[in-house]
Amino acid sequence: MLLDQYVSKKFFLNLLFSLTAFACIFITVDLLEALSDFIDKKAPALVVASYYFYYLPYIIILSMPVGMLLAAMFSVGQLSKYNELTAMLAAGRSLQRILLPIFGLGLLVSGVMLLFAESVMPIANQRKAEIKQQYFERMPKNLPARLSNLYFQESAGDTAGPNSANPAAAPVRRIFISYYDDANKLAQKVSVQQYRGIFITERFDATQMRWQENADGKTGGWEMLQGYHRQFDGERETLTRFDTLAMPQLSFSPQMLTKVQKDPEEMSYGELQQFIREVARNGGNPDRWLVDLYLKISFPLANFIIVLFGAPLAAGRIRSGGAVGVATSLVVCFLYFGAVKTSQSMGQNGTLNPLLAAWLGNMIFLVAGTIILVKARK
Repeated sequence: MLLDQYVSKKFFLNLLFSLTAFACIFITVDLLEALSDFIDKKAPALVVASYYFYYLPYIIILSMPVGMLLAAMFSVGQLSKYNELTAMLAAGRSLQRILLPIFGLGLLVSGVMLLFAESVMPIANQRKAEIKQQYFERMPKNLPARLSNLYFQESAGDTAGPNSANPAAAPVRRIFISYYDDANKLAQKVSVQQYRGIFITERFDATQMRWQENADGKTGGWEMLQGYHRQFDGERETLTRFDTLAMPQLSFSPQMLTKVQKDPEEMSYGELQQFIREVARNGGNPDRWLVDLYLKISFPLANFIIVLFGAPLAAGRIRSGGAVGVATSLVVCFLYFGAVKTSQSMGQNGTLNPLLAAWLGNMIFLVAGTIILVKARK
């Protein structure tokens, strides 16, 4: 028990040092690159501080696997360097038993990072994006955007009247757009669905939808092209085909569409899961977002897997210097992140199954770490 506490303390102190160093380096480098933008935009110091405060959760999530590996390499390497590991082995403890508290901390950190990534990071990333757009974004606000797989919801108005017996079932309208070109104010493959509670009452599906400006050039409305209008009344369905259909009931503008798209990093697991359901239900290809969804679980677990790989590796390098440990850690992390990013790209373009793409890097390093641990000296 005393040895477990000793090993855990050494690992924790190295982890704290590694994370602090990475965060300071990351923020310093980013600040130097963006300093001219901050000065040009005359951003207040408090705003800059808030920006990096909201940036910190992302930095922690990104650098935690590297910090965990460095902590494992340094703590186990120090035990080897000063013959403490040899003494523990001579006392009858196996290497696996000596490393057990480090593996336990790896699992604990993985669970904490999973909760942290789900509850804290989406909110922080969203606040950071808002500050960047408001104060630091150098791109013109009127730059035409091309967005894909947009989904959002708006109120459809209370057609049931003020005396409705079920106010909770007020109608809502769900809009799905496969592709939107802001330069031409043209949307492709559009579905507009109106619900009351869980029941669909009306649906419009069109190959295109365009924005028609009024004579004043400031107001306008949407017009759907080449599609179908379905109305549902109980089990009865009425189908009408149209070539052109004005949609004055749609309240969103083209400017609102360019702000709808949310980065997966700004969504929680539940929000991204709901978004994927809507994409699939409306005929879109959700594979790109499925990879990001599975990565929300697989990436935090890398904190345990990379320790499982690195700790026994460090134990085999008796009396190796700190520079060797840093170099080994950087190479391992480069290989790990390279495997994750490669498989992520292959999953998003359809080459790999999304689940396999999200977990491939972890699977490779889990197998390699298990082999190293089994073959490590007893």
